[in-house]
Amino acid sequence: MNILVSGSLAYDRIMDFPGRFADHILPDKIHILNVCFMINGLKENFGGTAGNIAYTLSLLGETPNVIATAGRDFEPYRQWLRQCDIPSHNVV
Repeated sequence: MNILVSGSLAYDRIMDFPGRFADHILPDKIHILNVCFMINGLKENFGGTAGNIAYTLSLLGETPNVIATAGRDFEPYRQWLRQCDIPSHNVV
């Protein structure tokens, strides 16, 4: 069976913020919101709808073909897809 997966490919950046946003955002100043938060850490994962679905299908033993558009920073993602045995020849 040939499975085509169309959608987005993205880098998911998950930040560890130790506090609560409610402690920093004042309701009476929401119209002039300008904030900066210190974080404890940042983790980057390969994501996007097409990437997540293709990866899950590969875990189930399938070989999905991803159809998507990618940017200049795609090469690390392409290498990860290759390691997962997911073809990326339809990603432009």
